[in-house]
Amino acid sequence: EPRLIGIALDPDFTNNQYIYLYYTVPGSPAHNRVSRFTGNGDVVQPGSESVILELDPLSNATNHNGGAMSFGKDGMLYIAVGENANPSHAQNLDTYHGKLLRINKDGSVPAGNPFTTGSEQRKRVWSYGLRNPYTFSVHPKTGRILVNDVGQVLWEEINDATAAGKNFGWPTTEGNFNASTYPNFTNPIYAYPHAGGD
Repeated sequence: EPRLIGIALDPDFTNNQYIYLYYTVPGSPAHNRVSRFTGNGDVVQPGSESVILELDPLSNATNHNGGAMSFGKDGMLYIAVGENANPSHAQNLDTYHGKLLRINKDGSVPAGNPFTTGSEQRKRVWSYGLRNPYTFSVHPKTGRILVNDVGQVLWEEINDATAAGKNFGWPTTEGNFNASTYPNFTNPIYAYPHAGGD
């Protein structure tokens, strides 16, 4: 049966009752999906699902699915997708894994995304080089997008993904690094250690 990971309400929810769900679809292969449903009071109208985006097949790993979703100040739906325990996916623009995506409400590619040609995955990428962006937040006034990314060895990261096309460096880097060594990567705005159970 499907497994729910993320929820976002449409900015015009009061009028249209749209709710967006990020969930895992079992099967062979299993994959994650984003669908829009229509609410009816405190339940969903039966048969109201409209599939917005089918994500890439999952590996046998059950972790690093991401799943956070939020609408930006621009009205676009942003979706955080983990690299599903395949670190190389974070740097591969032809997979949704390890990315922050930006799409129209119907799942199509919006104007203003940084990669305008190539695969359908590439066209929906807003930023990349993420391990497991399990939560993120859009500032309600400024629209600033801050993404929380799970580290592996030592560091948790908070990354500023407000501007398009940023590469946060996973799996080459974790936490802060010497920018002159990796000029194409963006340091987190804050990194903190997770060693020792802090």
